[in-house]
Amino acid sequence: MALLADASTPLRLSARPLAPFSSARAPHVGMATFALLAFGLLLSIATTPDPLWWHLHFSRLGTFATFSGHVFNTTIVLTSVGVVLFALRVRAEMKRHAGTAVLANRRAATIVPVLIALLGIHLSVVGFVPVNANEFLHDRGSTGAVLCFVTILASSRWTLRGMHRLVARATRRVSIGLVLTTAPYIAGYINLALFELIVFTLVFAWLLLFAGAVGRPAEIDGRRAPRIGSVELTVAVPPRPVREHIAMATRVPLVSTAPHRASSGPRRAALPVRRRTTRVQSSRQPDPEHPSIRRAHALRV
Repeated sequence: MALLADASTPLRLSARPLAPFSSARAPHVGMATFALLAFGLLLSIATTPDPLWWHLHFSRLGTFATFSGHVFNTTIVLTSVGVVLFALRVRAEMKRHAGTAVLANRRAATIVPVLIALLGIHLSVVGFVPVNANEFLHDRGSTGAVLCFVTILASSRWTLRGMHRLVARATRRVSIGLVLTTAPYIAGYINLALFELIVFTLVFAWLLLFAGAVGRPAEIDGRRAPRIGSVELTVAVPPRPVREHIAMATRVPLVSTAPHRASSGPRRAALPVRRRTTRVQSSRQPDPEHPSIRRAHALRV
């Protein structure tokens, strides 16, 4: 339940008729397969002639030639078919994103679906061959299904590069859960029935979460990145105006090299003074071409 809570959107059951398989998404196929398995197991448990079956293992339900045994074996076979169909849908969705930022490894679109399909094929052996018919082959089927899933988890760091980080977080949690479940089983604290229940619950929880994360981009700086194919609104923000520093010409006082005259008032810097000649002053100045000015000049000479 903690793994399914990490999903971005909850899986919703649709009231419409089931869409064709070509248009069904992998999470829908996986959820339908898990619901079929849960319903079949509950029906077999409710009708089994052995109320103490849980002292051994789930395969005990399929050893009776009664309605309960047939329901159990048929449920396991149909579940294996659902897992194979789930692998096909996962391959179709992973193939669209292979080689992109959300799924960097191109081979992942082949390796992971093949391992999931092998998991379903090994699971079908459990249903076709009951434990009382051939215990060795029956055990190889259940063990092979678990090994296929462990291989998916062990290679996820390489095959699932670029996927959303909740897949890596779920992988770590499921791996820890498998270790914490295997140790008590080997030590004899839990029986095989409880071990199988925990393991297959973790398997389907991880597969459903993984299928929902295919094509989902990783988070950037703690914020959710936009999904591929979504409509985005781009707003152009004008750049900030650059402040230009303009040098202002200022008058610098000129320092005179002549000795300053003693004065009682404060010293003032000698500034260049431009004398302006007014129209009145220009009219008072004598004309050098005037006859009287010329005679005065001749007498001086």
